[in-house]
Amino acid sequence: MARPTSSLPTERKREPLDPFFALSLDLFWITTLDGRFRRVNPAFIAALGHPEPDLLSTNILDLLHPEDRPAAAAAIAGLVRGNPIAGLESRFRCACGSYKWLAWSGTPFPAEGLAYTVAHDLTRRQLDQEALRQAEARCVSALESTTDAFFAVDREWRLVRVNRQAERLWMRQREDILGRNLWEVFPEAAGGPFQRMYEQVMHTRAPAHLEEFYPHAPCNRWFEVHAYATPEGLAVYFRDVTGRRHADEKITRTLQEKEVLLREVHHRVKNNLQVICSMLRLQERNLHDETLLQVLKECRERVLAMAMLHDQLHRAKDFSKINLGEYIRNLAASLFCSYGVNSADIDLRLDIEDIPVAVDTAIPCGLLVNELISNSLRHAFPEGRKGRVSLGLHALAGGSVELTTADDGQGFQESAQATPTRSLGLWLVDLLADQIGAAVECSSSAGTRYRLVFQEPTSAVSRK
Repeated sequence: MARPTSSLPTERKREPLDPFFALSLDLFWITTLDGRFRRVNPAFIAALGHPEPDLLSTNILDLLHPEDRPAAAAAIAGLVRGNPIAGLESRFRCACGSYKWLAWSGTPFPAEGLAYTVAHDLTRRQLDQEALRQAEARCVSALESTTDAFFAVDREWRLVRVNRQAERLWMRQREDILGRNLWEVFPEAAGGPFQRMYEQVMHTRAPAHLEEFYPHAPCNRWFEVHAYATPEGLAVYFRDVTGRRHADEKITRTLQEKEVLLREVHHRVKNNLQVICSMLRLQERNLHDETLLQVLKECRERVLAMAMLHDQLHRAKDFSKINLGEYIRNLAASLFCSYGVNSADIDLRLDIEDIPVAVDTAIPCGLLVNELISNSLRHAFPEGRKGRVSLGLHALAGGSVELTTADDGQGFQESAQATPTRSLGLWLVDLLADQIGAAVECSSSAGTRYRLVFQEPTSAVSRK
C-alpha cells in the first residue's frame, strides 16, 4: 500500500533533524501550536526524566509549575498568531516530582501547525540566585537587628547601605540619602577626624577605631566608630556613646572631688597631730623629772611619725599606696634631728628601695622604725661614743619585704631591758610586728640588729 502523500513532506523534513536532535546538548522539542508535544530530543528526556512516549500528546502546560502556567498559556496562545516565544523562564516538573528552571524560546510554523522550541537549563543559576537572595536577606536582617548603626559606601563615597539605627541617629530617611555622596549628606564632617579615619582605612585596608564628638545638628553627640575596608569600599559601625561619656565625666568629677576631700582630711589630720606634738613639747617645759620628760618625748616622736605619714599622703597622687622607702628615709632624718645627733659622731647609713605598700602597712612600719632608731640613739652610744646606725628596706622574691635596723653600739644589757621605758619599746615592737604579720629576728652580738620580714601583695611590691 502506498503512503498517503500528505505525510511525505513531514517525513522528509524529519529525517535531516534526527542527528541534530540526538546530538544537541540543549533541550529541543516540537509541539503543536496549542502546546501538545510531538517530539523531544534525548537531552530533554535526560534533563526531566520523562520517556518520550509518555510526553506525546501531553500539553506542555501539564509539566509547568502552577504559578508559571498563566504566563506560558498566554505565550502559547500567541503561537497561533505567529508570535514567537522568546526567553520565557518556567519551572518544569521532572519525573521524580521536583522542578527545574528552563529558559525556552519557540518559533511557530503556522503552515505546518507546529512550533519548534529550544531550552536551556537555568536550575543551577536559579539556585545560586536564590542562595544569594537568602544570604542578602540574612545580611539585611542582621544589620537591621543589630544595636549598632551601620552604613556602607563605595569607593566613590556613595552611600550604598544604611540600617534603621543609622536612620535614627542621623534623623534622615535612607531613601533620601542612598546613592548620594557621604560628604554631600554631611558637608560639615568633610576634612574632619571622621573623614581622615575613613580615608586612612580606604587607603591602608586596615580597620580603625575612633571616639569623637560630632558637634553639628541634628546629631550633637559623641560617637564610637569602627571602620572596615570592603571589596566595594567601606563598612562603618557606630554607636551613640554620649550617655557613657557624660557618666564618665561625672565619675571623673566625683573622683576628683573625693580626692580633694581626702587630701584635706590627711592635711587636717597632719595638722592636728602636729598640734598634739606642740602641746607635748610645751608640757615638757614645765617638767623637771627626767623620766617623765623622756616619756613625753617618746610619745611626741610617735605622734610625729604618724603626722609625717599623713603629710606624705596629703602630697601623694595615689592614696591607696604610699612609698615606704621615702617615708622611712624622712622619718629617720627627723629622728636624728630631734635627738640633736651630730653626723660626725653617729653616722646614718641608708640602703632603702622605693617600695609602694598599703597605708595599713606603712603606719606600723613607721612606728617600728621610730621605736628601733630611737632605741639606738638613746641606748647604743652612751657617754659620747661614736658609731653608725643603719636602716635597710628591700623587696624580696615572692612579694616579701625586708626591713632592717642596726647599730654598732653596745648591745642589750640586763639593766636596760628591765627599765619600764625599754620594756614598753620592746612591747610595741612585738605588737606592731604582729600587726603586719612580720617575722622578727634580733641579734646583739656586735651592736643591735633587727630584721623584720613581712608579706605584701605582689602587685604592690615593686621597685621604682
